[in-house]
Amino acid sequence: MIPLLILCGLLLLPAPALSGLGKPKALEAYTWLTEEYYPFNYTENGRLRGISVDLLRMVWGELNISPKPVESMPWARAYERVQHEAHTVLFSMARTPEREKLFQWAGPIASVRFVLIARKDRHIHLETLDDLEGLTVGTLRKDVLDALLAKYQDIARIQPVVSMDQNINKLMTNRLDMVAYEETSWYKIAARYGFDPDDFETVYVLRETPVYYAFNPATPTNLVNVFQTALDRVKARPEYPALLDAYLR
Repeated sequence: MIPLLILCGLLLLPAPALSGLGKPKALEAYTWLTEEYYPFNYTENGRLRGISVDLLRMVWGELNISPKPVESMPWARAYERVQHEAHTVLFSMARTPEREKLFQWAGPIASVRFVLIARKDRHIHLETLDDLEGLTVGTLRKDVLDALLAKYQDIARIQPVVSMDQNINKLMTNRLDMVAYEETSWYKIAARYGFDPDDFETVYVLRETPVYYAFNPATPTNLVNVFQTALDRVKARPEYPALLDAYLR
């Protein structure tokens, strides 16, 4: 009951009082990393957009700190940097038991569903992951699904690549049987590339999990807590469901 009352008190604090709790100005020294992961974080006409990017900008505003550049790069490189470089944050990262102790977390941004996607004309059906035998699956190098499917490399051909563009091309030219990716993102990407989303189907659900802002593990806990409190305040506003609707509908 006491921690709940404390949290409620924090959420009621005005922005200037919130700013004094953990010197959030220190966040201005942080480097913010992301990948091309439509519609959560992506580049359009030279500007980063998406649910996670817009939400982050709203949190910066809540903390009254200056907006910072966000660096977009292949996931494997960003994942390596956030583990070993101080003052870095990577988003949107699936919070999984395997990663729990590797980072400090703020979120969730949203809940997602990681799946295996195939073209309907391939008529692929999976009852269990053992049915992957002999099939080829495209993943993104070092992402959550690449790690999850690594244990099936002895029965399936798991092919990690740097960007989802490569997986789309390989799936459409029959060099892949399936792609492992987040479900909503895949169907949005398919439409964005001019394909009919109805030509694809989810053949297996691998994992449902929330995605977060992942801070380098050396980040002071009180700083992460201040970011989390500001994020909670932003998500309590009507703008948050409107943000999700704008990108996911």
